[in-house]
Amino acid sequence: MDAMMENNIRQEQIESFGRLMAGFSHDMKNHLGIIRESNGLMGDILEMGGLGEDEISLQRLKKSISAIERRVVITANMFHHLSGFAHRADAPYSSFQLNDLISEECIFLERFSRLKQIEIVQELGDGLLAIYNDPALLQHVLYRLYIQCLEQIESGHSLIIITGQEGENIVITFRLPATPQVELENWFGDTLLAAIEKLNGTLEQSENTQDHTDVRLIIASLPIEE
Repeated sequence: MDAMMENNIRQEQIESFGRLMAGFSHDMKNHLGIIRESNGLMGDILEMGGLGEDEISLQRLKKSISAIERRVVITANMFHHLSGFAHRADAPYSSFQLNDLISEECIFLERFSRLKQIEIVQELGDGLLAIYNDPALLQHVLYRLYIQCLEQIESGHSLIIITGQEGENIVITFRLPATPQVELENWFGDTLLAAIEKLNGTLEQSENTQDHTDVRLIIASLPIEE
């Protein structure tokens, strides 16, 4: 792979990370805004002279407390996954569980599907072996594939992410409503396909059925370097 393509992959990887963090930032603002609004409502209720026997105020207060607790749990979970996401880049290559990586990234992808009113469904295979590869680069590739698939789907439909294993290879399938068969180069671009090649992976589009199209990413486990 020449230096120019390596640079293109790196630039796209940085861009993907930036977009994911921008989406994360927007979600954090929303959660914190709701916490602030709920907290203000509780303050207003208390300033009105306490609850006394006012059942309506009591229910409003309980609702605000529940909203705060729910948003704090969601926010803490997102920060937990952010930590894992950020540390994926600590080492160029490492052993990791595919399902953990998918679940982690879907936390950040959810906002993009929500804006388009598209449901993400995860169907994660059981008992998958750990693989040795570049997890940060794989997360970039997954983001790009996800965004491209999302653009093909109309609101109200689902994008199903399926994980499995074929021999020593892991397989990630993006299943979307049936779309016209196109050349992968025209759909995903040379730079993304080069990034997949760098992972020692392949990308294929299955034959369309009446109901859906499958885009399959097959990634090999690389030899562990001593």
